[in-house]
Amino acid sequence: MLPESSNRDENKNCGSGSNEVMSYHAWKRLLDITGAGILLALALPVWGIIALLVLLAQGRPVFFRQPRAGLHGAPFTMLKFRTMRAGRPPRFADKPVAKRLGDPRVTPLGRVLRATHLDELPQLLNVLRGEMSLVGPRPLPLEDLAQSGWLEHAPPLERARRLHWLEQRQSVLPGLTGLWQITPNPEADFENWIASDLAYIESPSLSCDLLILLKTPVAILRGRRAAHLHGEKDPVPLNHT
Repeated sequence: MLPESSNRDENKNCGSGSNEVMSYHAWKRLLDITGAGILLALALPVWGIIALLVLLAQGRPVFFRQPRAGLHGAPFTMLKFRTMRAGRPPRFADKPVAKRLGDPRVTPLGRVLRATHLDELPQLLNVLRGEMSLVGPRPLPLEDLAQSGWLEHAPPLERARRLHWLEQRQSVLPGLTGLWQITPNPEADFENWIASDLAYIESPSLSCDLLILLKTPVAILRGRRAAHLHGEKDPVPLNHT
């Protein structure tokens, strides 16, 4: 079902499972607090500039707030800088958090923020509050979980696999970035997303988290370059959410 090269290298690096679970979670939380705190301090000037630009270009609110599913399915409010004009987003039945290229509600400033992923900076607050981690599966919107079309339309075996994916991803904190986001995958399809999430969840290790954090900037640049080469005006966001 999956291309042979889709997750091979990253999954191998994240599959050691050598750390004890309790020790891993303690070190992971320390990494989250330290990393998010440093990044937030360094990004404060950029944060202020972006907030002012959003306010001047679009008015209030500066932040986009959306209910997402967190650890054990508990809802929390995920933060982003606002990149779109008012209006209900289009929804699709085949997979959650699907997005349309060239959405007319995305502002020119929003396209820049999305391409550079600077719209995600406010989620450092979610990390500090313990609602998210720096690394983990991306949190799904609650409204997507409430819509069952992307499950009902799947074949029986695939439906069971997607349900397993939903159950497993609720056992960890959602992340700012993750294994799927750094995996070289030209198709960027839903099944590779599921495979990457499960590989990360089933073999947790601090070395994997550090590897993902180091590779994320490269993945962002790779995504922007691919979008430019293909002439896409509004590339699919790295995190798909």
